[in-house]
Amino acid sequence: MRAEGTAYIAYCLYKEVTVNRMIISKSPAGKFMLGIDLSDEYCQISYLYNKRARFGRGFVNAATGGISREPVTFTAVQGQEAYDIPMALCKRKGSSVWLAGRAALETAQDGEGIVVTDLLQKARRDTPVKVEGEEYNAGSLLALFLRKCLAMLEPEIAPEQIGALVFTAPSMDYAMEQVILRAFSRLDTGAQQVLCESHQESFFSYMLMQDAEQRRAGMLLCEYGADGNIVFSTLLYNRRTSPVVYWTQTGRRSIAPGVHGAGRDREFTAAVREFLEQNDASAVYLTGEGFDGGWMKDAAVYLCRGRRVFQGENLFSKGAAYSALLHVDKPSEIPDSIFLAQDALRSNIGIEVLLREQKGYHVLLDAGVKWYNAEVEEDFILENGKEFSLLQTPVTGGEPQQLTVRLNGLPDRPDRTTRLRVVLTMPAADRLKVQITDLGFGEIFPTGGGTWEETFTV
Repeated sequence: MRAEGTAYIAYCLYKEVTVNRMIISKSPAGKFMLGIDLSDEYCQISYLYNKRARFGRGFVNAATGGISREPVTFTAVQGQEAYDIPMALCKRKGSSVWLAGRAALETAQDGEGIVVTDLLQKARRDTPVKVEGEEYNAGSLLALFLRKCLAMLEPEIAPEQIGALVFTAPSMDYAMEQVILRAFSRLDTGAQQVLCESHQESFFSYMLMQDAEQRRAGMLLCEYGADGNIVFSTLLYNRRTSPVVYWTQTGRRSIAPGVHGAGRDREFTAAVREFLEQNDASAVYLTGEGFDGGWMKDAAVYLCRGRRVFQGENLFSKGAAYSALLHVDKPSEIPDSIFLAQDALRSNIGIEVLLREQKGYHVLLDAGVKWYNAEVEEDFILENGKEFSLLQTPVTGGEPQQLTVRLNGLPDRPDRTTRLRVVLTMPAADRLKVQITDLGFGEIFPTGGGTWEETFTV
């Protein structure tokens, strides 16, 4: 039901949606889907070959040629789980040769080169990097590192064989996304879709590709860093919506880095027990350096009671590879779903419309879009009155709300003779800015020059 006095919109003239991502077209089967996990310390690369097996039961394993639903993670040491590529470049002294990863650190340790680390943060700050008296652009160095990482995958994967690629990082915001996309744009690959996401989003994609039983009562991710900080993230969902909506609920604990053995086991067991008493989970994933050392005894017993427990260090790069697949060629058995990241819109934003004299609902912004990627521009013809109303519908529960902009000063005109240009943007994850411009109605009713702007909490 619309509020009394709220004007209907007659129809939409055109629509233009802009998002800050690199998309050319959908990637066909027969291409590699890559997931790259980036931090200032390391890079990980996982990939799968998107050639569907018979009956859709899996994908071709790029390493063995067999059938698997799991991505393969690049390892620098054959036969070992040496997944981390150090996030470092090294320039050989007196030479134009640059090395990356382990070779970079080894060359610097031997005193034969100048090492450059913290590549992501340097590129984000856009500060020049001086090496042997010469200045280098930090973004160019990040692009060089990525180029050398992709070269490590050859001859298994040639650049032109990459169909889609997703970068993931512990946290992803607009600035980080732009730094990564600008760096990648300098490379020559066949990637037809390049996206950026947070670790939480990669975790969601990973879980979506696992057995449905694991999602029965929620999933718990435990990230335990070497600094003693622990982040618990529970993946929750609302099955009453279509598509199903997922989001995370997080909690933080810490254990002093000096606590080892039975003491660490005891403190971690108490922390995870406290969290799980309020957030049930049917599957638990453990990742991070804090779990090294084989100290888990009581914690393992507790976690394995009625739950499936997994531990590994390549969860996010695998999840990013799955994200690449889900964006371009989602398997038919995977249910439609939306993940609400921390920086995502948690409501559908739309308007009630009249189209061919029939009432309907027209979506402008979908729940799940990142606030910094949310931008839509459309033209409408006002049915009557001097108000423009949007309908906000939360997807995590709650009643729809009207967001009304009063068009004070709009010239008096007959019904359906006022054309409005509406631009929606989001200055923050919980703020929606509405900008409206009076375009008049051609030569019959010239524009009055009016503009209106209002920001709502969503």
